[in-house]
Amino acid sequence: MSAVRALSDRSVRNLCVMPALGLLILFNVFPLLASFALSFTDFNPIIDTKPVFTGLANYAGLLDSPRQEVWRAFSRTGAMVAVTVGLETILGFCVALLLRRAFKGRGLFTAILLIPMMLSPAVMGSFWRYLFNVDYGLVDWLLDARLAWDGSRPLSFWAVVIAEVWMWTPFMMLLSLAGLNAIPKTLYEAAEVDRAGNWFRFRHITLPLAAPMVILGVVFRAMDGFRLFDTAMVLNGNLEGQPTTFVSVLLHARGFGGSRSLGEPAALAYLLLIASLALASLVLRYLDHVRARRGASGFTGRGA
Repeated sequence: MSAVRALSDRSVRNLCVMPALGLLILFNVFPLLASFALSFTDFNPIIDTKPVFTGLANYAGLLDSPRQEVWRAFSRTGAMVAVTVGLETILGFCVALLLRRAFKGRGLFTAILLIPMMLSPAVMGSFWRYLFNVDYGLVDWLLDARLAWDGSRPLSFWAVVIAEVWMWTPFMMLLSLAGLNAIPKTLYEAAEVDRAGNWFRFRHITLPLAAPMVILGVVFRAMDGFRLFDTAMVLNGNLEGQPTTFVSVLLHARGFGGSRSLGEPAALAYLLLIASLALASLVLRYLDHVRARRGASGFTGRGA
C-alpha cells in the first residue's frame, strides 16, 4: 500500500513539475543555448541561408581596441548603473526610515509611492519624454529654461537617470523597509537603557542589520540596470554614439540593422551577461563577508 501511495505521489509531482520544466526549457534554456551558438557564427537571416562558423571572431572584434563604441557603451552603462542605483538606495532607505514610523495615512502614502514601480517602463519613458519636451515640457517650464533633454545632448543621460530613479526608488524602499522591520525592537530598548544616542543606534544597530536586505536590492537593481533598454529607447531612440547608447541599446541597434550579422550582437549580449554575473558575484561575496563578520561579532552587528 505504501509503495502504491509513493508511486501515486511521484506521479502527481511529475505531473505538476514536468510541464513547468518543459516551458522553462522551451522559453529560457533553448533560446539561451541557441543564441550562445549563434555568437560563434556569421549569419544574417535576410541574405544567408545557413550560419558560417567563425569561432571567437565576434568576441575578438568586439574587444578589439579600435572598436571604441563598445567600450564607451559599457562605460556609459556602468556610470548609469552607479548613479541610479546609488541614488535609489539612498533615497529608498531614507523614505523607509520615515515610513517605519507610525502615522495616519501611512498605508495610503506607501501605496502611492509604489505606483511608478508597477507601471511599464515604456509607458513611464513616454511620460517622461513629454515632461522633458523642450517646447511644452513641464520640467523646462518649472526651471524657466529651454534645456535639451534628448538626442545627442549631455542632458539626455541625466534624463534617463531621473526617470530610472523615479521608477525604481520604491523598490529599494520596500526592501529597506523589510530589512528595518526585521530588526528586533529589544535591541533598541537595550540601547535606550544604556543611554545610547541616535547616531550610535543607527550606526551599530539599524545600518548593519538592515544592510543585507539593502545589498540584495542593490544586486537586483544593478543587474537590471545593466540590461536597461526601455527607458533609454523611448526617450532617445537607438542611435549609436549618443550619451544614452547603453549596451542594450547598442545591441538593439546592431542586431536590427538589417545588413548586419546576428553573431556580433549575440556575442555582445553574452559579454553583457558576463559583466552582470561578475558584478553580482562580487556583491554577493561582500554580502557573505558582512554576514560572517556579523556572526563573529555578535547579533548586534557591531563588527559590520
